[in-house]
Amino acid sequence: MGSEDLVSVFDATDEVQSLLYRTMLEEAGIDVVERQLEIPWLETLKLQGLHSQLLVRRRDEARARELIASFHEEAESGELTVDNPEGLPE
Repeated sequence: MGSEDLVSVFDATDEVQSLLYRTMLEEAGIDVVERQLEIPWLETLKLQGLHSQLLVRRRDEARARELIASFHEEAESGELTVDNPEGLPE
């Protein structure tokens, strides 16, 4: 994936948020590149208060933004549900 073909679709404030949205996009068949914005040797120092940016191909931008908006809306409204993995008590 050439960097000239990539656009930022999500700014993650922490590692968990980045992993959650990246996984959601990848499971939808969208290739994702994560641009780290933390400076590793300064541990928690972040550029622009962000952990990372998620980048996708320009051709996937509209679909990625739609999925992100829908996911965010469901999470904020409390409508987001998670399937119970096998073996875990409910």
